[in-house]
Amino acid sequence: MTDIPGGLEYWTADEVAECLEYYRYLSKDDGDILYKKLWQFLDEANNPTPLGGDGTNGTVEYPCGRQSLANDDKANHWWGRLNEVEQAAISAAYTRATTL
Repeated sequence: MTDIPGGLEYWTADEVAECLEYYRYLSKDDGDILYKKLWQFLDEANNPTPLGGDGTNGTVEYPCGRQSLANDDKANHWWGRLNEVEQAAISAAYTRATTL
């Protein structure tokens, strides 16, 4: 098992699915499987990260309100459910995105 890269623990499953180019490090089939898996983690979340908004209806007005690691759509909750190949692909994509 690969350790989660520092900072990635604050990312939600949908942010990883849509913003990181992990598919560069996987076959098309494996990339498609990982994409679906990430969205499934979001669907299964019992305490998802609140959306931005004006602070009503369960939204948060400021970005710091989205940083709680208690929200179970965050990477630290689902990282261990990925296989080593998926973890390596996401790690490589995260490193690439944060060093460009």
